[in-house]
Amino acid sequence: MTILPENIEKILILRAGQLGDTVWASSIIEPLRKQFGQHIRIHWAAKSGIGNLFEHDNRIEKIYHLTNRKIPIPFNLRKVSIIQESLREPYDLIINLEFGNIMNDVMRFTRARHKVGQPYSYVDTQSRQHVVEKLNLFFESFLKPGSLDVALPSILGAPLSQINEKFNLPSKYIVVVPSNSHHKRSSKRNLRAWPNEHWKSLFKVLQSKNIHTIIVGGSGEEAFFQQFEPLPANIHSLVGRTSFSELSGIITHANAVITTDTGPGHIAAAVNTPVLAIIGPTDFRRTGPFKSVNNKVSILSANLPCSPCYHTEQEKNCRFNKCMEDVTPESVMDELLKVIDYIPHP
Repeated sequence: MTILPENIEKILILRAGQLGDTVWASSIIEPLRKQFGQHIRIHWAAKSGIGNLFEHDNRIEKIYHLTNRKIPIPFNLRKVSIIQESLREPYDLIINLEFGNIMNDVMRFTRARHKVGQPYSYVDTQSRQHVVEKLNLFFESFLKPGSLDVALPSILGAPLSQINEKFNLPSKYIVVVPSNSHHKRSSKRNLRAWPNEHWKSLFKVLQSKNIHTIIVGGSGEEAFFQQFEPLPANIHSLVGRTSFSELSGIITHANAVITTDTGPGHIAAAVNTPVLAIIGPTDFRRTGPFKSVNNKVSILSANLPCSPCYHTEQEKNCRFNKCMEDVTPESVMDELLKVIDYIPHP
């Protein structure tokens, strides 16, 4: 166990993964603030674009946007800038939350009084626990037990006033996320996807009940969403129009989120917005939206004996994606009505 002194003020966190990885890693923020004080200065090395998740988070003083974390020092200028910062003013603590060795060069060359994480200590990635639980076990090796009761994913998105000024959202709404990052992978089928016809059927029911719905998706996914047009008056598309911080703010003030296994679902769980996650091939127990005492996570699964099959021979040989097809729009709507506390009137 690494015993850290109390006089820790300037901290660098290394986690430059995808959106879900970054949301999970945010569980370190509040324990650090609880143990070392609200005044601490946290810097975060994030994947380029993903780091915008923190652009309205006053707990994060500085964000390093890494365009390619695989390129080593000295050829990676973004990594070099981290080292240069530490030469001007060394860090008190660096925490490497990467599971692999991709940021080990930054750990070795950045000046800091204390360093935890690879290559000096390791996070167990082999157990079947959820990623957040694995991280919490790692935190136990260098943080006081009294700090860990707040070790939960924690995201502060754009303020509601700014969101309304830009998007003029209805006062009550749900968020629907029909796409996921695998839509962009042309070389393989997207087994995480819910059938497009199911989404269309769900939209018709939402229209019939006049439930205001915000559809979100990433920039570059506009072509995928054209199949759902024209949208009825109660369904609004913000596809490709939001930053991650704005998306977080929109999700924070939603009544519920419907998604597959993708980043916005993790944001919803982190900001305590009820999330309905349609999951088939992946193991929600390890990588699904993290369920805590503060939130409501509903996993909608067909519970087939072949699930989960992600990264197995079963997945490679899967022809019908039955685990996603068997989750019906009716079952999703039934679950939605259990968690939202309103039905708007026309």
